[in-house]
Amino acid sequence: MSEGTVLRSLHRIESGILGDPDLSELYQEDKAAHGVTIFIPNWNHRPYLPRSVGSALRAVGHLEEAGFSAEVLVIDDASRDGSQKLLRSIQMLYGEAHLKTLFLKRNLGLPRLRNLALQVSRFRYVCMMDADNELVPDNLPLFLRSIIDTRAALLHGNLIDKQGEEVWRLRSGRVATMRLTIGNHIDAFALVDVWKLLRVGGYTTNTRLYAYEDWEMVLHLIAEEEKIVYVPAVMGYYYQTPGSMVQEAVQKTGPRIDPRSQSFHSDEAKTLMRRMFAQTGTREWDPVQVGHMYHPAVGFIEQL
Repeated sequence: MSEGTVLRSLHRIESGILGDPDLSELYQEDKAAHGVTIFIPNWNHRPYLPRSVGSALRAVGHLEEAGFSAEVLVIDDASRDGSQKLLRSIQMLYGEAHLKTLFLKRNLGLPRLRNLALQVSRFRYVCMMDADNELVPDNLPLFLRSIIDTRAALLHGNLIDKQGEEVWRLRSGRVATMRLTIGNHIDAFALVDVWKLLRVGGYTTNTRLYAYEDWEMVLHLIAEEEKIVYVPAVMGYYYQTPGSMVQEAVQKTGPRIDPRSQSFHSDEAKTLMRRMFAQTGTREWDPVQVGHMYHPAVGFIEQL
C-alpha cells in the first residue's frame, strides 16, 4: 500500500466524524523527509500558548542552523477562551513562514487532532507536544537526526516534570520494556514517523481509551514490531497544570495512584489495554527490553 493510499484510507475513516470536507484540501500526501512539523494541539490553554509556541519557534531556528526545515502547526479545537485571537496575533508577529494555524469549528478531541496533524503536516516527522509543554529548542536537531538515523516509528527523550518552578522528576527516561503492559512511562511528547503511525491506523479514537491513546499507540507499535527508540537527552518540560488532559481524565475515572508516579491510569483503561496487548507470550513482570537506546554521537547503546 502506497503512502498516498494510506493517507486517503485514513481520511475516509475520519471524514464522517470530522464533518468538515474542507479539511481534506489541507492534507499533504507528499511529506518532506528532511524536516519536522512541531505540532501543538490547543483547547482552552490560552495562558500557556506563548510559552509552548515560543519554544517551538525558537526550535525552528536551531533546526535551520543545523540544515533542517521545520514548521510549527497549531490546531485549535474550538476553544472558547480567546485562544484564536492570541494565535492570530502571534502569527501576525512572527509571519506565516514557519507558523501555521488551523481553527476547528467544533471540538473533536485530542486523538483526532493528532491524526489530523499527521495528515496535514508538511514533513514526515512530527514532534508531538501539548499546549502546556515546552521544548528545549537547541536539542530538537539531535532528536531529528536520531529518528532519521534509526528509522524509528517513535523516538522519545527525557522530560523534566515540573509543577510551577518545582521539579518533580524525569519523565519518559527509560527504554521500552514489556512492563509497558502494566502502565505507560513513555509520554506522548515525542517525535514520530508519520507514515509508520498512519500505517497502523493512527491514534485510537476509542472513547474508553480517552487520554490514553498515546499508551495504546506505543503498545500498538511494539505489537507491529516497529522500532521505539530512547535518546538520553532532554526533549522538553512537562508541566503539571490544572485543566490538563490527564487531570481531566483522572477526574472522570478516578485515580488509583499518586499523580507523581509513572502509572497514572484508570482501572478500565488498564484492563482494556492488558486484554489487547498483554497476551504476547511475555510476562509483564519480566523486564524484556523491546525498545532501543541511541545517541547520534555514539550510535546504539546497550543496556547494562
